[in-house]
Amino acid sequence: MVHLKIATSIYQSQVADLLPCNNSCKSSLTFALLRSYGLLELFDEVIETSSCTGAELKQFHSKDYVNLLLDPKLNASLDWESKKDLWNHFAESANHWLKDNEENPLTLWHTSKRELYEEFPNSSKSTTEQKTSKFARWGQLLADSEEEGENSLDDVSFDGDAYEKALEEHGLLYDCHVFSYLPLYCQVTTGATLALAKNLKRSDQRSISINWDGGRHHALKSKANGFCYVNDIVLLIQRARRQGLQRITYIDFDLHHGDGVERAFRYSTNVQTISLHLYEQGFFPGTGSTDDAKSGKNVFNIPLRHGLDDKYLSELTERVVVPCASRNEPELVVIQCGGDGLIGDKYKEWQLSIKGLTKSIMRIVDQFSHAHIVLLGGGGYNERVMSRFYTYLTWSVVEKFSNHYAPANPFLGVDDVMPDHEFIDLYKDEFYKFWFYDLEGTSKKSLKNNNTPDYIDQLCELYNI
Repeated sequence: MVHLKIATSIYQSQVADLLPCNNSCKSSLTFALLRSYGLLELFDEVIETSSCTGAELKQFHSKDYVNLLLDPKLNASLDWESKKDLWNHFAESANHWLKDNEENPLTLWHTSKRELYEEFPNSSKSTTEQKTSKFARWGQLLADSEEEGENSLDDVSFDGDAYEKALEEHGLLYDCHVFSYLPLYCQVTTGATLALAKNLKRSDQRSISINWDGGRHHALKSKANGFCYVNDIVLLIQRARRQGLQRITYIDFDLHHGDGVERAFRYSTNVQTISLHLYEQGFFPGTGSTDDAKSGKNVFNIPLRHGLDDKYLSELTERVVVPCASRNEPELVVIQCGGDGLIGDKYKEWQLSIKGLTKSIMRIVDQFSHAHIVLLGGGGYNERVMSRFYTYLTWSVVEKFSNHYAPANPFLGVDDVMPDHEFIDLYKDEFYKFWFYDLEGTSKKSLKNNNTPDYIDQLCELYNI
């Protein structure tokens, strides 16, 4: 028996879509598609609302950085952002569809960000914390009081030079600029990941847990980086370690190197990091070479070239990833399921299919049958591709492990059309077909695979496989 849980809801997806690189809809499209296929009903536990405190974020991130992220002044619509944007438009369109097509819609989408914030759980309380001793609670109260008194922003003007300098120092400009309701975003999406860690050690039952809004692998201890503000992966692994899990393996399938996670655990013998990523001159973040791996205690980097395809990834997974991970004998495997290497993504660097990437991820889930599994999201910059990918990957998990009756596979036909739902019109140009990006003559184009067969042999030799 496997306990299946997922953190997702209308509320969480709308908060996640406050992140600028989500283009106001990445998470919402995913949630709506999951719901339209009836997949949420196949989970044992659906976590709809989660949050975390500043104190929890400071278990990895620096105090000054967290104070900056959670500045209450940012829980508002910022002057330089449009008061009426695509985020509102998508919500209003979804509600129109629901009202026209459902007699009594159970839930509607929030049509204002302020409304979303007003439903935020009391930020002084965490929905993810475990019970603690009396002495630990006293220590927490004292720590919270001290942090409030020492908040470095209290004497800084919101528009002043000192504030601008603080933003620059902590990476909160350019690709990681502050945005409306940034504190809300950080606390809800990180809380969703941390909620997955609850009772991992206490239960003898294997669990497979999902948060497609997590996986922010670039965030550093004191700095935002690569569209990532809080490193929920590091915080999750730290919490699992505190629960008593000794051996943890992290595997990263994103197009970009999982630099933030690797850096956090570079010298750990208990936490293993494995990252498959594009490694070419000038490509962000510029780290992740095999030489970098040599400087760590339990680090395995698999730098790759342009054009990676399903067959090559499958062989890499079988011959390199699985043997390296098996060496660690993990009790918990955390998998970052970035989809920016998929066909149809705006990067156009790799040519992985949804089925191909899913197959490699599920190979790991199946291999470590006695380990807890946490599946997290990641990169992916075509929202309609990502909603399909996370829906198919979710189906692959529940179809195999759900304790509830699963309907017939809805993804067998190449011409399968998506169920009608509130965002169906966004797929109109793709003829509503689930496998649109896999069809010849549409957006599927062959790239030259610059990864050579002998390179896998070299990796095996390097890592003594």
